[in-house]
Amino acid sequence: MNIGIKLQRLKTEDLIWVIYFFIVIGALLSNNYERNYLYTHNSSNQKKFKILNITIFSVAFIIYLYFVLINYEDVTVLKRDATKKEVLNVHIGLISSLLFLVGGALALVGEINRPGPDEDIGFI
Repeated sequence: MNIGIKLQRLKTEDLIWVIYFFIVIGALLSNNYERNYLYTHNSSNQKKFKILNITIFSVAFIIYLYFVLINYEDVTVLKRDATKKEVLNVHIGLISSLLFLVGGALALVGEINRPGPDEDIGFI
C-alpha cells in the first residue's frame, strides 16, 4: 500500500478515535437521562436518552460504513501476485467490518423501534 494512503487512513482513524471519545460521553449522558427517567418517569428524559442513543448509533453506523469501504477498497486493489495469507487477511477484514456494519444497523433499527427503556438493547 502506498505510504501516502496509509498516512491518510491513520489521520482519519485518529479523527474516529476522537469521535469515539464523544460517543462515550454521549452514552454516559444517555444513561444518566435513562436513570432519571426510571426514577421520575419524566417523558422529557425519555426523549433525551432516545435521541442521544439514536444519534450515537447513527454515528457508529457511519464509522462502520467507512471501514467497510476501506476494506472493500483493499480487496479491489489486491495484486494478482498477493500471497494466500495477504488475500485471506484482506477478506477477513472486509467480513469483520461488514458484520460490524450489520450489527450497527440492527442496533440502530432496534433503538428507533424500542418503545421504552424496559426493552434495552445495550451498547456494543
